[in-house]
Amino acid sequence: MRKLLTAAAVTLALTLALTGCANSGSKNPPDASSPSVSQPELTPATVYIGMNDNFQEFPIALGGELTPKSLLSSITAFTGWNLDLSDEITTGKGGMTVSFADTSALVVGPPDPQVKEFFVYDNTELIQMVLDSVQRTLQQNFVNPELGAPASLDIYFALNGEDISVPGTDIVISHTEPYKGFPTAE
Repeated sequence: MRKLLTAAAVTLALTLALTGCANSGSKNPPDASSPSVSQPELTPATVYIGMNDNFQEFPIALGGELTPKSLLSSITAFTGWNLDLSDEITTGKGGMTVSFADTSALVVGPPDPQVKEFFVYDNTELIQMVLDSVQRTLQQNFVNPELGAPASLDIYFALNGEDISVPGTDIVISHTEPYKGFPTAE
């Protein structure tokens, strides 16, 4: 629980830093004749962390515009997972494509120490939790449920623009097909 609170505090600190909140140190009220400096509005969002259909929800407030990258940064703040990307997240009619880098948790494994609430036993479980969490977070934040089913947003995953091969298994996540959940080893 302490690490979860720490992650929430880090997210709040990042949000405040991104919104440009600063204490000017002045005890005088702002001059009515000076133009007011507008602060970016906070954008509410929710991060989903888990796998299969078992997710924890974490409401957040982002400074500025909601972007896929800002959501991934928030997942990192809660979990400690390295979600480095090899390319920008692309969006279009076909959905979203997320291409992780060689430095990401998909290759290097879980953080040490792991956040207790998101503990995984091996790299296979970590890869599933990362992919499921990113997929659910993007779908839930970029599809208005009143206009369509969030699951209708196709999410494609890649590792350096190629398929993701799960070490020690015969599982391959195709970068050319939408992610439909983590496959089982054959």
